[in-house]
Amino acid sequence: DERGAYYEETRRAIIYLNGHESVEDLLCTITHEVIHHCVRNVKNIDELQEESLIFAMAWAEYSIS
Repeated sequence: DERGAYYEETRRAIIYLNGHESVEDLLCTITHEVIHHCVRNVKNIDELQEESLIFAMAWAEYSIS
C-alpha cells in the first residue's frame, strides 16, 4: 500500500490521498517524503538504511520519552 513516493530525478514527491486514515496520517507521509528529499545527497546510504533512518526519526519523540 503506497502512500507516497519521492522522485529524486525531478525532486518532487507525490502523495496518494487514498489509504490515509486521518489528516495526521497524511502529514506523517508528507514528512516522510520531505526527509527523503533532505537525505538525497547523503553518500553511502542505501534505500533500506534511508528508510530505517526515516523510521527512527519519526518515532524519536516516543523513543526518548
